[in-house]
Amino acid sequence: MKRIALLAAFLAAPVAASPSTPSPERQIDALFAPWTRPGMPGAVVGVIRDGKVVLTKRYGMADIERGVPMTPATEFVIGSMSKQFTAFAIHLLAKDGKLSLDDDVRTWLPDVPDFGKKITIRHLLHHTSGLRDYFDLMSMAGLRPGDVIAEDKALALIRRQRALNFAPGDGYLYSNTGYLLLGLIVQRASGKPLPEFARERIFAPLGMKHTLFQSDNCTLVPGRALPYEPADTGGYQYAAVNVATIGDGGVLTTAGDLALWDRNFYDGRVGGMDVVRQMQATGVLNDGKPIEYASGLFALSYRGLRLVEHSGSIRGYSSQLWRFPDQRLSVMVFANGADIDTYLAVRGIADMILDRVPGATPAAPAAPVKTFQAIPFDPARLDALVGYYATSPQSGATFTREGGRLMAVGNGLPKMPVFPYGERKFFAKGINAQFTFDAPGKDGIVAGGILHWGEQDIPATRTARPTPSAAELKRLEGDFYSDELHVLYSVAGKDGDLELTYPGGTVTLGFNGERDYATGFGTLTYQCNADGCSGFTVSTERASNVRFRRVELNSSIR
Repeated sequence: MKRIALLAAFLAAPVAASPSTPSPERQIDALFAPWTRPGMPGAVVGVIRDGKVVLTKRYGMADIERGVPMTPATEFVIGSMSKQFTAFAIHLLAKDGKLSLDDDVRTWLPDVPDFGKKITIRHLLHHTSGLRDYFDLMSMAGLRPGDVIAEDKALALIRRQRALNFAPGDGYLYSNTGYLLLGLIVQRASGKPLPEFARERIFAPLGMKHTLFQSDNCTLVPGRALPYEPADTGGYQYAAVNVATIGDGGVLTTAGDLALWDRNFYDGRVGGMDVVRQMQATGVLNDGKPIEYASGLFALSYRGLRLVEHSGSIRGYSSQLWRFPDQRLSVMVFANGADIDTYLAVRGIADMILDRVPGATPAAPAAPVKTFQAIPFDPARLDALVGYYATSPQSGATFTREGGRLMAVGNGLPKMPVFPYGERKFFAKGINAQFTFDAPGKDGIVAGGILHWGEQDIPATRTARPTPSAAELKRLEGDFYSDELHVLYSVAGKDGDLELTYPGGTVTLGFNGERDYATGFGTLTYQCNADGCSGFTVSTERASNVRFRRVELNSSIR
C-alpha cells in the first residue's frame, strides 16, 4: 500500500484530483476488468518512478488448467523485447574491444551470403541491412502451426538467399534475421553462447535472478505463465510457442527483474552510461535520413515527451515496456492471452500518469476498440446468405453453409468459420475482418453487403463467380521451384479456381488473370509474356521478391 500511495501522490501533483476521480489503482483495475473473470488469462502491470516500483498489479490466471493465478513473480516470454539484451551484449563487446560495430558481418559469420555489398554489425542493430526476415521465409517454405522454428533451419534458409530487400543502409525494415545473426556474433566474439554471456555480463550483475535466454523451447521454467488464444468453440486454448531461436527473441523475465534492467538506463551500473547512450542512439540511412530505431529499442516522441520503448509478442504472450527518460517514469505490461491488447493498456496507463506531467501535450482520443461476441443465430437463416460476393472484378469472398455454421473463403485465404455478432453481421476470429450482409429483398435474396477489412469498408455484390477458360487456367498452371527456399509450389486449376499446393498445405488463389494473388503467406506475382509464364515471385512486407521458376517434372514421380 505504501507504493500505491507513492504513485497516488505523484499523480496528484501538480493537478489536484477531483474527489470523484477514481484512485490510480482503480483506474488501472478498470482497464483489466475483463480479465478478472474465472477461467481467463491475464496480465501483470508495473509502474516505475525514479527507479522504484511504485505499483504492481496482477490479473487473471497464469495457468488456467491448474488454476494458478498471476503473481508479481510470474515469468513471461517477452518475444522481440529480447532484442535490447542482444544489442546490449554487442555494445559490451564493442566496449571490450572484441568487435567493432562497423565490422563486416561476414568477418564473424562467413556463411552469410555475399550480396556484393558490405553488411555491418551496425546495419543489423538498426534493421538497415536489407536482409529478408527468416520468419516470413519459413512461412513461404511451408511452415505449419506445429512445426518448431529451430536455429539450424533458420540459418539454412538465410544461407540460401541470393538477394536483399534493399541495399544495406538504403532503407529501414524490421528484420528478425539481423538479431538472430547478432546473437551468433556474440558467441563468436566472446567464445560463449549468448545465454551464458548475457547471464554473466548482464543478468547476474543486475540481480536479475529470474531472467534467461531460452534456446530450447522445451526447457522447463518454474513459475512461467502459459500462453493462450481464443478457441473457436469459446473460451481459450493453449498456444504452444514453437520458436527455438534466440537473439531476436527468447528471453523470459519477470516484472521485478525488468525493473532492475530499467534502472540501469539511469545509473549505468552495467556497461556504464556511455553504453547506455549508444543503446539509445538511432540509426542513420545512407542519405543522411535518421530513423527511429536505435539498438533493440525505438526512440520516439509521445505527447511531446521522449519515449524509449519496445514491445514483444509471440503466440499468446504480449509485452510492453515504455520508458520516459526525462520524467524517470516507466510502465510495463505483460500478458498471456492473444486477445489482450497490451499496447492499448500501456498507453492507457501512461496517459493516466502523463495527464499530470508538465509539458505533456493532451492525449489524442483513443480509437474505439472493436470487440465482437458471437450471438445465437437460427441456422435456417444461413441459406439466404450463401453465395459469391464480388469486391472487385478480380476478387471476392465465397460463403457456404456447413451444418449450422457459415464458412467463408477469400482469395488466397483458407476456409474459416464466421460468427454472427448482430443482425446479418458476421466476424472472423484471428483476423480483422467482418462482413455485413444487406437485408433480403422482397424476393428473399440478399443482393450484397460490405466487407470490413481493417479500416476499409468495401462494397460487395452478390453475383455468379467469374469462370476462366481452360486456356486461361492452363497458362498459369504448373510446377514452380525456388532454390532460395528449396521448395516446390504446384499450381493447378480446379472448379474454375487456381489452387496452390506446397509443403504448408493447399491454398485457393481464385483467378484474376495475371494480377497479384494473395496467398495468406505472401503475395504471388507472375512473370508472363506472349510465350507464357516463366515463373513468379512471392513477397511479404519483410521478404520481397523471392523467385520461383517453372520446372518440368517427370509425371511418373509427381
